Formats: sequence, structure tokens, C-alpha cells
Amino acid sequence: MKKALAFSGGKDSLACWLLCRQDDPIVIWVNTGKTYPETLGVVDLVRSQTDKFVEVKTDQAAQNAEHGLPSEIVPIDFTADGMRITGPREIRVQSYLQCCWQNISGPLHETAKRLGVTHLVRGQRLDEAHKSEARDTVVVDGLTFLQPIEHWTRQDVLTFIGRHMEIPEHFALDHSSMDCYDCTAFLGQSIDRAEWSRVRWPELHSAHIARLEQVARAVLPSIGALNQILRS
Repeated sequence: MKKALAFSGGKDSLACWLLCRQDDPIVIWVNTGKTYPETLGVVDLVRSQTDKFVEVKTDQAAQNAEHGLPSEIVPIDFTADGMRITGPREIRVQSYLQCCWQNISGPLHETAKRLGVTHLVRGQRLDEAHKSEARDTVVVDGLTFLQPIEHWTRQDVLTFIGRHMEIPEHFALDHSSMDCYDCTAFLGQSIDRAEWSRVRWPELHSAHIARLEQVARAVLPSIGALNQILRS
């Protein structure tokens, strides 16, 4: 067995590290180039505790420039594929699933395979709003997923971390991994993150808002037309 931990720097993956560090796993972290300083602090803490830390660098900015801003609502005319029919537009939008896969999940998965990993520890919980269909011990593309906190609650995670160290303040946020400070998706879970940025990181907040305004310009016309038709 060759074990690795998929590490994001958030509370769930930190709990997994505290659970399995005695097994001396490889730790794989994907650096999108847009990570919050708070998350980098957690990443550096774990990096200092192992000599098997693997950093995978991706370019979120370049991927977004080519494929568009991530969103839950994707107006087809504003996607790269849609523009082949409607013509070029100033703003591009993509599914957040595509953005997360190409910038984080895919590179992490490919790195694990390249390193010969057989078992990948993941900090997925069943009570999360967003989660994959994969469950503990399922085999995906030759990798056995180990999800030791699958049945934990958010509070279980925080309580466990608190037994080992001081809980980082930002772990109170819904999206504690904070992979990309300018992410324009997961809006329902990003209200507290946006306020955190506004108070602590005004420049990052401004970049986030500017991108959200672009998404709104792409999405709102379709919503407005839909409302008009429904009311007619």
C-alpha cells in the first residue's frame, strides 16, 4: 500500500492529516496561485511536519481566461462552446465543475497516479453541501479512496482539531479551504468568505467583486428574459 493525503489546507483535510500522519503518507497539495494567506499558513504548518509534501502548481488565472469564470448558473452563449455559434463575447463563463476539476481535482488525481499511490485519503463528509459520489473504500481509476471522516459532522471535525492544536480562526467559515480568493462559484457558501475578505484582505475582495460583476453581466439578461416570459 502506498498512501497519500489529498490536502487542501481546510479543516477537513487537516483533520485527516492529524488522523493519519503516523502512517507517514505523501501529502499532495494543489496550489492554484490564488490561495488565501490563511490557508497558506495551514499548508506551511503541515509542510513543516513531513518530508513527503508534494506541491502541484496550476494556473487558475490562465484556465479561467481560456474557459471562463466559474459559476453555478452557466449561460451557454457565454461559454467557449457557445461562442462558436453566437460569436465572441467580452465575458466567458464555465461550470464550476470544470474549473475545479481542471485546476484542482484533476491535477491532484494525476499526481497521485504518477507517484504510484494506491490509496488516497480524502477529507469528504457526507453532510457537506457539495461532495462527490465516491464513498469510503471505492476504487476510482485504480485509486482506493479512504474517507475516514465521511460520517463526521462539521463540529466533530472542529472538536477533533481542537484536541491537537489551536483552531485557526478562519475555520469558522463555511468554505475553510479557501483555494481561490476570487472564486465566483459556490455563492450560497461564500457569503461569510466574502465578508472575511472585505475586512481582512480588501485587495483580494476587490478582485473577487470585479469578477462577480462580470458573471452577473453574463447571467442576469437570461434570468431577466425568463422572468419576462413567465409574467407574460
